[in-house]
Amino acid sequence: MATTNAWKINSGQVYSETVPAPATLFKNGPAWIHETPFLPQGWEDSSTNGAPSLMHSAMRKILSDQRSLTPTLFANVPWHLASYLWGCLGRCRKQTLHMWKLFATAYPAEFPKISQYRSMKIEGPRVTMREYLGLVKSDGLNWRVVLSLATSYARVPELVGIADIRNLVALEIAPPSHLGPSSEEVEIPMTALTDRLVRAWSELAQTAEAFSQFRVLILRHQTALSKVALRYLRALPVLQFVVVYKCDGIASAVSGGEVDGWKIAEAKQFPPETLYEFYQASCKGSSGEESGVGTPVLDFQIGQKKSPMSDGRANHAHPHSAIYLQRTALEAPGRVDPEPSTRKRKGVRVHDGQGERAHSRKAVMRSRTKDISDMLSEFF
Repeated sequence: MATTNAWKINSGQVYSETVPAPATLFKNGPAWIHETPFLPQGWEDSSTNGAPSLMHSAMRKILSDQRSLTPTLFANVPWHLASYLWGCLGRCRKQTLHMWKLFATAYPAEFPKISQYRSMKIEGPRVTMREYLGLVKSDGLNWRVVLSLATSYARVPELVGIADIRNLVALEIAPPSHLGPSSEEVEIPMTALTDRLVRAWSELAQTAEAFSQFRVLILRHQTALSKVALRYLRALPVLQFVVVYKCDGIASAVSGGEVDGWKIAEAKQFPPETLYEFYQASCKGSSGEESGVGTPVLDFQIGQKKSPMSDGRANHAHPHSAIYLQRTALEAPGRVDPEPSTRKRKGVRVHDGQGERAHSRKAVMRSRTKDISDMLSEFF
């Protein structure tokens, strides 16, 4: 069940990276800011047929406070009992994200059959982007995440840190619903996605095995990106589609057709309009996705995005508002050199075999393993 918070932003200071969340309000952590771990007071406290059964009483005790429940506690609990608990949570409308992730981890074969998809929208973020991103991670790939975010709520470290989400399969980056503040609002500085940030993703994909499940990228109004970003995106091993809305730097580069291992695909091939639908479409007929069939998907949104209607729907009013890029069939993901022509010119100027030695030294430097901290040190 989706949880939407439409809290209006008046000051913008709540998103300042230097202002911590008040301890009294967020003492239970970011998992319980938008949901409550407690059963409704008095819920099924008594039975019309007399005293409640032992099983019913045990259920109420177990589910009375979800904060203490972990997947390891369910290691020896058979599925028929676990499914009973999940059904009880459904009756009282307490099937929280915490419990959804718990059951997806503890019962990977059975749980997807009754809850394959979960959607949660945080339209009024109340903690940092990093804390929200921590909620969607699954290093064990127990669920996959389709992530939509408004960049006004993200800092550079958080955008680089997206590479840490091993279970990320699709990503949409968009501006907030209001590109400019009203007279009563204080402007929140926006962090634009740049070629340099995409380069960081590229290097982490090559050295830290990041983005191993990532298939679809949708970009809206990211005007700081250029053709170079497409070269870097080739290093993401299974990325198949890049959809751009009003990203002038990329649009001008691909106007002539195939470029940097990407080709323009016809819009009519892509009827889906939401990120989740696009991810589903990208998986159809792909043999590489067979191992992921049945894995639950978490559709998670941080920030209130602009309405897709403002960009124009690809198949309706404005068919040319979106550019669909598909990786070319012969393109193999690998190490990316953003300026191959420059490297060739340097090789010509070096004689007597020194060109090979120079290239060898360069290869050794490029093979150094980098992690998130290495990437961030280059930005600050």
